[in-house]
Amino acid sequence: MVNLALRAARNAGQDLVRRLDRFDSYKSTDQEKAKFVADCTIGLEKGIIFELKKALPEHNFYGRETGQNGEQANQPVWQVCVIDDISNFRVGIPSFAIIVCCMQNGKAEHSVILNPINGDEFTASRGRGAQLNNRRIRTGNVNSLSDAIVGYTQPMGNNEAAFDQLQRLQRLMSKSFDLRNIGSNALSICYVAADRFQGALLSNVDEFALNAAGLLASEAGCLLSEVSGQPLLRAPANLVVSNPRLLKALLAKD
Repeated sequence: MVNLALRAARNAGQDLVRRLDRFDSYKSTDQEKAKFVADCTIGLEKGIIFELKKALPEHNFYGRETGQNGEQANQPVWQVCVIDDISNFRVGIPSFAIIVCCMQNGKAEHSVILNPINGDEFTASRGRGAQLNNRRIRTGNVNSLSDAIVGYTQPMGNNEAAFDQLQRLQRLMSKSFDLRNIGSNALSICYVAADRFQGALLSNVDEFALNAAGLLASEAGCLLSEVSGQPLLRAPANLVVSNPRLLKALLAKD
């Protein structure tokens, strides 16, 4: 099933790159840009679901933009998100992901997270480990924040959640080697799994990124927790993910 999902995500990614190459954002109005983003997200999401449904007609499907498709009891549900993060995609920053995740009884069993711009393909199946471009990945073993690159995302606006996240980041600035915001929550979690980041402090992680990337991170040996320290994660989650040696330091409030 991972191979089916990967093939569908690759096809969508190739189509997305072709659309981006043909679209001239400099000469487009805001309305034209909004229509382009909507056409990409809805059209390619439908394309992935169509491909999966041909091979797995009895399964159910849930798209971020298209909603529920199929109501077969006791059958897996495929969650599909074509662009995570929309903000990056809208302005041409090449850091966004296509997410395809198979859920069974409320748990993620298979996941594919693909960056169509640089070709990174993260895959995982429960109990079978995680891979990047067909190579097994494991999170690192750095045990000091002074040696760690920590990814983060910041909520938009000036609300309480944004203030709390800013406070947490300010505490980390003097302790960690570097902080990086690449925008996509899904890719940030994958980067921790692949030891590109040693930890991440993420805000408003939706169910698509949480389920798919959470499975991949767990299979790579990462630990995930709410910023409060609670292990029970529910979307939208304010999430800490890291290798096992750094979680306590990332959760510390002093």
